[in-house]
Amino acid sequence: MKKLAWAAAALLACGLLASPAHAQQRTRPDRNRIRVEEIRASNATTVYQLIQRSRGMWLMRNHPTDSGAGAMLVFYDGAQLESVEDLREIPVAGVQLVEFLNPAETEHRLGKYTTVGAIRVMSHDDTVVVDSAHAQHR
Repeated sequence: MKKLAWAAAALLACGLLASPAHAQQRTRPDRNRIRVEEIRASNATTVYQLIQRSRGMWLMRNHPTDSGAGAMLVFYDGAQLESVEDLREIPVAGVQLVEFLNPAETEHRLGKYTTVGAIRVMSHDDTVVVDSAHAQHR
């Protein structure tokens, strides 16, 4: 009986020790999204600065070719912009979500072909809207 109690105590201690790591994992930023909390906490004034400071690897993927197939696509509230450089003109004020889409996601979600991917800037977080709409239909 004592062995069972010790085993249960050991498992409980392992579970308690594992919990902080699990909590840290939940608060780790999503590498493909910058949400409003992170945007507000940043010192960036433009979307380009925000991405450069927190997800610089997105910008490193932008290698335009003569055909344009290697250029990163950029969208602001659904409208396609000319280039990544346009992000320098968009203030972070009012931006709720910035996300990177890989080429497959870009084609599936936006119907656009690219070998690099896309950056979407939204003045509303459509992932929250979808979730709340789904919850209302339950």
